[in-house]
Amino acid sequence: MQRIVHTNHGEPAEVLTLEAFSDAPSLVGGAALVRVSAAPVHPGDLLGVSASPAFGAAPFIPRGGRVPGVEGVGVVEALAADIAPSHRIQVGTRVAFFPVNGAWSSRIAAPVQSLIPVPDEVSDEVAAQMLVNTLTARLAMRAGHNALPEDKREDVTVIQTAANSAVGRLLTHLLVEAGVNPILLAGSAASAQALKAARPSLSVIATENQGWKDELRAALANKPVYVAFDGVGGVLLPDVAGFLARGGAIISYGSLGGAATDIRSIAPQALTIKGVSLFSWQFEAATVREADLAKALELARNFPSLFPVAERYQASDYLRALEHTYRRGRAGMVLFAF
Repeated sequence: MQRIVHTNHGEPAEVLTLEAFSDAPSLVGGAALVRVSAAPVHPGDLLGVSASPAFGAAPFIPRGGRVPGVEGVGVVEALAADIAPSHRIQVGTRVAFFPVNGAWSSRIAAPVQSLIPVPDEVSDEVAAQMLVNTLTARLAMRAGHNALPEDKREDVTVIQTAANSAVGRLLTHLLVEAGVNPILLAGSAASAQALKAARPSLSVIATENQGWKDELRAALANKPVYVAFDGVGGVLLPDVAGFLARGGAIISYGSLGGAATDIRSIAPQALTIKGVSLFSWQFEAATVREADLAKALELARNFPSLFPVAERYQASDYLRALEHTYRRGRAGMVLFAF
């Protein structure tokens, strides 16, 4: 068995190592032993390894090291003694899991409430990544809706950055499904072209083009915009903020740009920045969480193209997987295979 571990915070390629282990994790009450088939490499996972401020508080590293990763897919191999024979999770059940710390491992011990049975028609590649990004998009959607003035909730247009990212594509799908018109911003012409092919009816703009602000202004056609969804941060955020109506809101769910953000233009326009973090999802009402999980499974079943895979790497090839995750213009999720 293998796991990817780090004993210090730092640049992932420098501090992560592949480690062999022989003893399966012990099971406490309410837990299942899962043989992991695949686990995604999220940018947020790498932010935790490096202890980036964009992650929040640096994750604790226990004695023996910390294994990153919070979701994936696998098969249940054993159950704690207190799991009832009638429980929906049984030995042999293929499951997606989230939230589970230490997903980058051949075997994990996971609370059964963090496991979702995966139907046969959903592939491992889709199931491994269907939760984190969908839940993030749903959190962002709710924050955006709540940020809209009550008298501005009809015929809504929003601006969406990082639209060709994994969360971005899911967010676009949810926005269109809800009757919202998103104007999509992508960092490169190639990403914009891919988005336009997938969403020919939407306005798509590449921010690497010198005249992108003029294109955005033309697409808005003087229509007031009260919400922008931003997954980039950095220098792009204040540029986007300049297009919002006074009192508007930026829903920030990531910082793919990796740079500091100048927020001096926020106060004069009476704008609000609302941060959305997946860590807050566990505090949502149970009915809301259940609806989010059901939506993730629905999308995985009916729209698997929303969960593309860039490449699947064996755990032993983790350095190449890390490089691919950072690659500009990456299309799809990088997965570890165990």
